[in-house]
Amino acid sequence: MAQPAAQAAEGRYTKEQFLKSRQRPGREKDVLSVVLEENKTYTIAEAETAMQAFLKMEAK
Repeated sequence: MAQPAAQAAEGRYTKEQFLKSRQRPGREKDVLSVVLEENKTYTIAEAETAMQAFLKMEAK
């Protein structure tokens, strides 16, 4: 089954690519370094969702 054009055009990036990006400030890069896994790719939306979930977690 073919993917919709919007999904097919959406890029996937590695943890390293997110951490090297100039689009993210230092704090966001720190969070992404914790929540993203090595050797796995993420869309921007997936990385953003993972980062927001981490920031909303209650401290133990």
